[in-house]
Amino acid sequence: MARELHKMFFNSKLQITLSELSEACEVSPSQIRYWEKKGYIKSIQGQKNQSHKYTLATLGTVMGIKYYLNQGFTLAVAFEKQQQRRGLFKCIKSFANGRIQNIEVKDQHYEIDLGSLDNVPDKRVVAIVDNNGDTKLILRDDE
Repeated sequence: MARELHKMFFNSKLQITLSELSEACEVSPSQIRYWEKKGYIKSIQGQKNQSHKYTLATLGTVMGIKYYLNQGFTLAVAFEKQQQRRGLFKCIKSFANGRIQNIEVKDQHYEIDLGSLDNVPDKRVVAIVDNNGDTKLILRDDE
């Protein structure tokens, strides 16, 4: 299930224009072009003289850079901090893709099956997430 969600949201075919990126991130088109010139972001250009398009991943990068700029960091440091944050998100994504076996919707909560324990293969780790977002982990016998 996690892989399907990843494909849906991070498909590189989902693209936005420069003006859409600018509007969504509240960053001027000239700033975006400058960041692209500096190599901080990349665009997709099908043919020469065709308008540039940007992926949703680039949208996240631009939003991150802007966040750190607003915190008072220089552009170079803001980009570096965004790259570190991107590494954290990749780690979380890798964990979710590798561990989430199943998600069940119950009346008052969600149950996320994280698979068996490596050192106790007859037990499964299940995350119980209630409607308030509170989470607890439990062990269940492997069925």
